[in-house]
Amino acid sequence: MVTGDDTSALQLTDAPLAARDAEPDLLGELGQRDAPVPLQEGKNFAIDGIHSWKCCHLARIRSKRSEQLAGRTSYAGRMAIEIDHQVEAASNSSGGVPNSIFDQAVDRKRSNSMKWACANDLLTPEQAAADPLPMWVADTDFKAPQVVIDALHEAVDHGVFGYPGGATDSYVEAVSNWQHRRFGWDVPKEWILQTPGIITTLKTAVQAFSAPGDSILIQPPVYGHFHDDILLNGRHLALAPLQRTENGYRFDARTFESAIRPNTKLFILSHPHNPTGNVWTEDELTTMGEICIRRGILVVSDEIHQDLIMNPSKKHVPFASLSDEFARNSITCTAPSKTFNLPGLQSANVFVPHRGLREELLRQYDRNMFPIVNILGMVAAEAAYAHGEPWLEELLTYLRGNHRHFANSVNDATAKVRVLPADSLYLAWMDCRHMGMDAETLNDFMLTTARLWLDKGQKFGIDGHGYMRVNLGCPRSTVDEAIQRLLTAVAET
Repeated sequence: MVTGDDTSALQLTDAPLAARDAEPDLLGELGQRDAPVPLQEGKNFAIDGIHSWKCCHLARIRSKRSEQLAGRTSYAGRMAIEIDHQVEAASNSSGGVPNSIFDQAVDRKRSNSMKWACANDLLTPEQAAADPLPMWVADTDFKAPQVVIDALHEAVDHGVFGYPGGATDSYVEAVSNWQHRRFGWDVPKEWILQTPGIITTLKTAVQAFSAPGDSILIQPPVYGHFHDDILLNGRHLALAPLQRTENGYRFDARTFESAIRPNTKLFILSHPHNPTGNVWTEDELTTMGEICIRRGILVVSDEIHQDLIMNPSKKHVPFASLSDEFARNSITCTAPSKTFNLPGLQSANVFVPHRGLREELLRQYDRNMFPIVNILGMVAAEAAYAHGEPWLEELLTYLRGNHRHFANSVNDATAKVRVLPADSLYLAWMDCRHMGMDAETLNDFMLTTARLWLDKGQKFGIDGHGYMRVNLGCPRSTVDEAIQRLLTAVAET
């Protein structure tokens, strides 16, 4: 825990290096888990008035023509006219969106996609030969918002890709305004550090604020990098498992505090929680925060899924927004990558209110890497945060429909697997323990018999054995195919 006043502003600094936002299974069964170690113009638009994307396209053309007549093309002006013509998508009674832009199937097999093009590298020959449908790693199969694609085209057309000069005023404003609009949280510009990704930040924070042999607190079943990167850096795991309930998981304060050791230095909070989809309440976050302050533990809050709330009755509350004391004892990690499907552009933002923590985090970045962030990633992030909100609202409607369709179809058809309710994420957490298979047998069954490439539960720790994570960030037709393959295979067991 860090105390003291934090009144000095720190000049914005880039904090660099590309990190793979992948999800390798470095621990296998985790038996030694505690040992150190562009949308095409004019296509796919609704014709019934529900969507305004065609209007946006026409407005973009009109804007571009008028600007060209004036002798110059203004991206900001074009975007302003486009956003003026966008309206929020309306959902139908079933929760789906007819003729949605998200129904478009994009062929990713020829795009060097980790998700779609690497089966021969990541699976056994027998598993790859089954040609399983990829629904694993957490990127979606949707094209980025058109406003992002347009901004990237303009940057590419400029043709020069020299070293960037750090975050521009407009970039910082877009990042800060997003937090204010979506969550009511005012983030001063001096708190904001650019990084190439949250995984990079987690590794760097572990190195900066703990020593080899120390322990880091996590809440399994939880994102694999929380396990793997701690062990890779010679730290130990302090495990505070979430408690399984009839319909999901819950936080237990007694379990949480009893997992803390004298050498526990950090708590890495998954917020919302991946893979369970828990959206933490203010009371739960307050309890976690107060325990960490009392025990001298720094909170690193991974809020990369903050925009993807599936249950409309729930809301995301940034951990650091709850009190000045929590803000001073925390590092908040955010990125546009999950929200707008931009992980390959490697751009993230970290909010560090306490000056001392900021400076130490930056020193560790400087020890590890050259402080440069991908210039096209910066362009995409700014466009997404400044102009991508209407697109996000339509995405949320579509994803909620995918979740309902998948869960209802599977749960109504079989008792051998159960899709748990999801309050957040475009990822479903599926309980397969009634299949009566060990973790690796279950994974092989899904790959070779069901012909579905899902994330195996053991990636998320021993508490994930018997579960599978399903990526529903895809067209409804892909979800339908997955349902058919899954239910056919399960019925034959």
